[in-house]
Amino acid sequence: MAKELLQDHESVVKSLRTSIDDCEEKYEDKGTADFLTGLMQDHEKMAWQLRQYFV
Repeated sequence: MAKELLQDHESVVKSLRTSIDDCEEKYEDKGTADFLTGLMQDHEKMAWQLRQYFV
C-alpha cells in the first residue's frame, strides 16, 4: 500500500511539472505557476519520506 501511495505522489509531481511549464510559457501566469510549485514541493517531500521506508 505504501508503494502505491509513493507511485501516486510521483505521478502527481510529474503532472504538476507539466502544468507549471504550461502556466509559465503558454499562459504567462506566474501566480498560478508559483501556487502549483508549492503543491509540487509538498508532494515531493511526501514521496521522499515514503521512499525512506524502502531503503
